[in-house]
Amino acid sequence: MKNNLLKNKLVVTLLALFCTALWGTAFAAIKQGYKIFSIESNDIPSMLVFAGVRFFSAGVVVYIALTIMRKKFFVPKQRELVKMASLGIMQTALQYIFLYVALVFVTGTKSSIYTSFSAFLGVLLAPLFFKGDKITAKKLIGCCIGFCGIVLINIGGGNFIGEFSFIGDSFLFLSNLCGALGNIFAKKISKDSDPVFVSAAQLTIGGGLLIIIGMLFSGGIAFTSLDCFIVMAYLSLISSVSFAIWTVLLKHNDVSIISTFTLMIPVFGTITSGIVLGENIFTIPNLISILLVTAGIVFVNLRRKVNEHN
Repeated sequence: MKNNLLKNKLVVTLLALFCTALWGTAFAAIKQGYKIFSIESNDIPSMLVFAGVRFFSAGVVVYIALTIMRKKFFVPKQRELVKMASLGIMQTALQYIFLYVALVFVTGTKSSIYTSFSAFLGVLLAPLFFKGDKITAKKLIGCCIGFCGIVLINIGGGNFIGEFSFIGDSFLFLSNLCGALGNIFAKKISKDSDPVFVSAAQLTIGGGLLIIIGMLFSGGIAFTSLDCFIVMAYLSLISSVSFAIWTVLLKHNDVSIISTFTLMIPVFGTITSGIVLGENIFTIPNLISILLVTAGIVFVNLRRKVNEHN
């Protein structure tokens, strides 16, 4: 019954949108966090430590919550630990290392557009790992519609994608490739392991690695006020809840279907930033882009009304 519920279109859609909404609010919270922790825009090592603390603490929170709910301690077997470590390196550590280095060379606008491109990667790569997850015209068209919406929401307000940067563009692509592959690895690993435990382990391992790498390059953060604890607690909560739910969804559904919902992250990010900064987000380009992204996701998730006996 539980498995059937997690495959229900409405339930999956609501949970996936909930996750992307949480991730969307993270953009504004991270920017605020940089100000509170006094992290300069070119201080990549400190950014890595900041992200590492966020993910490490999120992993700990997920593990504690899982232990309390299941009333037992989860200890990974050696084979599981290797797989979870690989996922943590791929989905958390490498993804964010590539992203933060890339942001030195490209605009945040381009980063947002590339982030939505990970939905395409999920659709294209999933069939290589899962026989039942096939590339269809419906999925590709839906991704294209949604991608047009992301481009519009970024350039409609007068923003520009910017010039090509080999390092910046290459690292943005690698960051999103790590994210897409991470979704695939998460589904494979959670097949034989508890998906919530998988999420806790990969967040803790990946976050710990980010902290170590950042500190090796002289990065660091200091909790000097209550605001520091509040913003970090919020970001950790976002990661713990969203990654745990997302991993569960990946276990019970096609990667290509779940990946398309990442198109909503920049949309939620724009809405949240507009509310926090007091900007007018209800512009015609923004409204059209939201409609396009929504249409793309709906198109991908439409059931084919075909008589299978013919």
